[in-house]
Amino acid sequence: SSGINAEYGGFMLLVYLILLTVTICITIVCIYFLLNSEDYRWQWTSFLSAASTGFYIYLYAIYYFIFKTKMYGLFQTVFYFSNMFVFSLGFGIMCGTVGYLACRVFIYKIYATVKID
Repeated sequence: SSGINAEYGGFMLLVYLILLTVTICITIVCIYFLLNSEDYRWQWTSFLSAASTGFYIYLYAIYYFIFKTKMYGLFQTVFYFSNMFVFSLGFGIMCGTVGYLACRVFIYKIYATVKID
């Protein structure tokens, strides 16, 4: 029984690492295109482009509530949506922070190689 739980933990760690890798790569590509268009306001764009994952999770929670669950009543609805809002917000802040920090490192690396003569 404990072996099964360890497998789930390893699988969840792998999924989490894939999420971080994809978030970092997508955010860096978005900021790279933003910098190529000579728009240097990258800070909020990097955070919000990665944090938008939380918004999509909340949209899926709405879909799941409408089409998959059999919940009804005010208490169940408020409880479900408030919990999903908190989870989606936390998830968005986590992904946004990772995206921002990755872009910050990326930008410092590319501007460190620029030589002004």
